[in-house]
Amino acid sequence: MPTLEEFCTIRATMAPRMLGNMPGGTRLDFAFEGTATSPHWEGERPVSGVDYVTVRSDGNMALDIRATIGTKRETVAYRGTGVSIVKSPTEAHPQELLTFETGNEDLAWLNDVVGVGLGGGEDGGLTVVLYIVRP
Repeated sequence: MPTLEEFCTIRATMAPRMLGNMPGGTRLDFAFEGTATSPHWEGERPVSGVDYVTVRSDGNMALDIRATIGTKRETVAYRGTGVSIVKSPTEAHPQELLTFETGNEDLAWLNDVVGVGLGGGEDGGLTVVLYIVRP
């Protein structure tokens, strides 16, 4: 039975940009910046990225995420897709499937795993815990 191993916790602020109605729904880009903490490194590492969101006809959001954690040789890039369940006009709960890329030798094992992100966003803030799926 697969298990989830905590990889890191991201805390960020979001800056939404409305793009308007598209064939698949209303499109918004949520740029985000913040920090990540992890049992795999000491201290905080910067996080930045964009979540390309399409608000679906049911009011929930389809997610397409591109982001980085860290700087220089410590950078971990990740891509995600998923859905964010909207609880109110200012609160949503993202559920993400993730893949990673890094050249960092200490974290190179991330290149061969998939992850899951679970969290919440409220009033322009975002907290997401990234987990690694272990067989």
